[in-house]
Amino acid sequence: MAAAPPPDKPGGNTPSPLPNNPDQIILPDIDEDEGEGTGTKPTKTPIDVNRSKLAKFKENYAGATEFCVEIQEVDYGKDARSIDVRAARKGENCYVSMATLGKNNKQQLIETLMLKNKSTWDQYLLFRSSKAAIKARSQDDVDLSLGALIANKQPTQMWSTEIKVGPTKYYAEVYKYYSYEYTTCFTADGKPVYQFVRDLNEKQLNSATLYKTIKAGSGTSNGLCALPTGTKTYSFDDENGTLTDAKGNVFTLKEDATTGIKVYDKDKNDVSDDFKWLTDFFKMMSGQ
Repeated sequence: MAAAPPPDKPGGNTPSPLPNNPDQIILPDIDEDEGEGTGTKPTKTPIDVNRSKLAKFKENYAGATEFCVEIQEVDYGKDARSIDVRAARKGENCYVSMATLGKNNKQQLIETLMLKNKSTWDQYLLFRSSKAAIKARSQDDVDLSLGALIANKQPTQMWSTEIKVGPTKYYAEVYKYYSYEYTTCFTADGKPVYQFVRDLNEKQLNSATLYKTIKAGSGTSNGLCALPTGTKTYSFDDENGTLTDAKGNVFTLKEDATTGIKVYDKDKNDVSDDFKWLTDFFKMMSGQ
C-alpha cells in the first residue's frame, strides 16, 4: 500500500544544539519497522522513498554549484569527540574547515582549500592568521556537494516518524544501510537539521549530526573558496626538507634541538621568524 507523502510542516526552523546526554534523543525502537512503538518510543510508518523529504532535498540542492554548510558532528562512546565542520563550494573550487574537540578538550582547526588547476585540484592547507598556505598535494577529483555531504545514501526502504531532540519534536525519516540505521530530522522548510546513526548490531547510538546552516545560491560561499588576499603559497618537499614559494625561492628547514625548526633562505640567512606558522603545520602533520 502506497504511503502518504510526508507533512509540509514537520517542525521549527531554529534547531537547538545537540544534547550532551544522548538519552535526550528519543528514537524509535531499532527492531520495530512499523507499528505503534513501545512505551514512550515513537511509531515508524513506511513511506515512498521517492516522495520523501530527503529525496526532495536532494532533488533541489544536491547539484548546487555554490553553497555553504555548517555542521556539528558528535561521536559517542569510548572515542567520544565533537567536530565542527564548515564546507563551501563555488564552481570548481572547494573549502573545508574542521575544528575537532576530543576528550582532553584540546581543539585543532584544519582549513583546506581545493583549487581547480587545469585538469586537477591543488589542495592547500591554510594558515589564515599567518597569511600562508602549503600545497599538500594534487588530486584528480573532488566530490564535495550537498548531496555527498547530506544525502549520499540511496535507500530502497524508508519510514517516517516523529522524534524528540530535547523538548522539541521533529518529523523524521529512517532508513537502514548495511549494519547502520540513519534517522534524519527536518525543519519546517524541508531542510535536514539532525541525523542520528545507530549501530544495528550493538543497538546503540554511534553519532549525531546537527546541520547548523545550509545555504545555496549565488554569494553563499562568502569568499571561502579562494585564497585570502595577501596569502603566500608554498610547496613542501618532505624528502629534502625544503619549502618553495610561488616565485621559486627555496627555503631550507633544519631541526634545532633547542628552538625547534629553523628556516634559512638561499643565502643561508635565518628567516625563521617569517615561518612561525610551521609549528602548527608540523603539529597538524603529526596528528597532535
